[in-house]
Amino acid sequence: MIAVWKRELRSYLKSPVGYVYLFLYAILAGYFFSTYNLQKYSSEVYYYFYVSSYVLTLAIPILTMKLFPDERKNKTDQILITAPISITKMVMGKFLAAYSMFLISLIPSLIAMGFLFVFGNVEVGIMLGSYVALLLAGAAYIAVAMLMAAITESQIIAFIMGFFALLVFALCEVLKSALNSNIVDKIVNVLSVSSRFLNLSSGLFDFSSIFYFFSLTVVFLFLTIRVIDKRRWS
Repeated sequence: MIAVWKRELRSYLKSPVGYVYLFLYAILAGYFFSTYNLQKYSSEVYYYFYVSSYVLTLAIPILTMKLFPDERKNKTDQILITAPISITKMVMGKFLAAYSMFLISLIPSLIAMGFLFVFGNVEVGIMLGSYVALLLAGAAYIAVAMLMAAITESQIIAFIMGFFALLVFALCEVLKSALNSNIVDKIVNVLSVSSRFLNLSSGLFDFSSIFYFFSLTVVFLFLTIRVIDKRRWS
């Protein structure tokens, strides 16, 4: 697993994909931080993190679109599948590499939060809760987008499928208010990322929200493992 993680992380750092992701996330998140927190001199950090969660719906698919289609393109997928390493460890290695890049992309936000902490009046509980929410949402989004990448051979299609899959989770609350249906309400209550994210980013360490993100990550990683495992025997 460690070998796969190192291999994939080096691949990110040697290819344009990793830098495109870092640049896109830094530009978009930085823009909202500058617009809201700097120009309006606001120390309410929850808005920055909440908007950042929507930025991830576009940025994360860029990060994951190469993980499996790239293997097929370079004809190295069969080597990985038949290597003396379990499919679970292989998938987890790729997941950890993508998550490592995600963590790297958060470094500028630490500088921004440090700036607000020194010159503003930041509520520490809200800031910590927002980071917990973003870290959990990032893991869940990577797992969802990885599954989309695992079921296609095209990086472009992997990106499109990953983007729309994450968009469904992110915009559930919009559908709920637009359709006003009991059935839709029940579905949204199960799938909605926004409501759980807001619970945590408001400083409320809600165990059910943490369990939701953890479960979402585990379920989609499991499905990815099953897809790759099926390919091994086909």
